[in-house]
Amino acid sequence: MTATTTAETPTRLPGRDEFCTAMAQLATGVAVVTSEGPDGPVGCTANAVLSLSTEPPSVLVSLASAGRTVRHARDHGGFAVNILSWQQRELMDRFARLPAAERFQGVDFRYEEGCPVLAGTAAAVVCRLDQSPTALDHTLLIGRALWTGQDPAAPALVLYQRHQHAVSHSQPPS
Repeated sequence: MTATTTAETPTRLPGRDEFCTAMAQLATGVAVVTSEGPDGPVGCTANAVLSLSTEPPSVLVSLASAGRTVRHARDHGGFAVNILSWQQRELMDRFARLPAAERFQGVDFRYEEGCPVLAGTAAAVVCRLDQSPTALDHTLLIGRALWTGQDPAAPALVLYQRHQHAVSHSQPPS
């Protein structure tokens, strides 16, 4: 079987809804990225998070450039990636939709390496910010891991087709 490619510009670019529907077919983990601001902790929901390198251990997070979490992570020089567990699914909307001043109200957290880490996560990685280049309307936070924590028993929260799902460890077939 062969494939042909053309260098022609498509006659119609996909609209936002069409693009989002296509991307919803990609299952993705859900995290809350946190940092410290002058008035206390800041954070937002993110699903564009990846392990960038194991030597040195590094992560990459893509956040909207206009958001306060990006600004404070740059100023603070660090951030935490809190990988949400299924039991924390309400935090996804809280950190995406509530006003910034209300996001941490009633949420348990502690500080590790100077960054707020949420209690009850499936895993968390605290990073020192190494780079923060911009790409279109987003900023890429690239950080080196300083601290990690995980709860192997906590099922991770994922999004697939715009719905929340739990992913838990299962034994491979024997």
